[in-house]
Amino acid sequence: MALGHRKVHLKKTKKTAKRRKRKVTTRREAALSSITNRLVTVQALQAPLYECWEPKGLFDPDAGMGTVVVSRKTSGSQILMGSFLLDVFCLGVKNVHCTLMDESEYRLSLQQIEKHQHLVKVHPACARKLVEEAHAYAATLGFSPHRDFGFARKIFQDIQKDQCDRSFTFGRNGKPVYLAGPNDSTRFSMEVINTLTASLGTEGFHFLKPFERNVQRPDG
Repeated sequence: MALGHRKVHLKKTKKTAKRRKRKVTTRREAALSSITNRLVTVQALQAPLYECWEPKGLFDPDAGMGTVVVSRKTSGSQILMGSFLLDVFCLGVKNVHCTLMDESEYRLSLQQIEKHQHLVKVHPACARKLVEEAHAYAATLGFSPHRDFGFARKIFQDIQKDQCDRSFTFGRNGKPVYLAGPNDSTRFSMEVINTLTASLGTEGFHFLKPFERNVQRPDG
């Protein structure tokens, strides 16, 4: 019986060792793939500008949120797509993606964005100015941009935003308006409201709950 137990234990030990080895190998391959993709993306940041898009009517009173897209095309015909979800009434750069893809994937991504908004071509200088000024506005209220913004904004590198003659006014009717999204948790919403209250006081901003048409106060 003792010998049988020992054999079973050895088999289990070998299986466990193999599983651990496979996990280590998988993690290493994933890390290497991530590094490789990052390097390729960094190289693509040097590629010529391709297209820039902005949401139509972004600053309309019933809008306030939309995606700005800046893209570059490599010599290998791949597209580096930088997409910036902006909340121009309050939170600034709410979400960011910077991804290398082929032309068909790029067109599909644009179609997905246009399910929720109408995109129009925009001058690269104005695309950069809009994104960076939205970020700066939110920063004055106490909000940080999406964690990937620092890397994704490198897609702007040779774009001169002073070539844009447009001006942007953030907030709505002179005050920030927090438009709580349907996926915003209660905890997140309270953090936003607390940050705004700390910066502006309870009367310095508005809060609009999901699907509400009328502006509400935080205590409304």
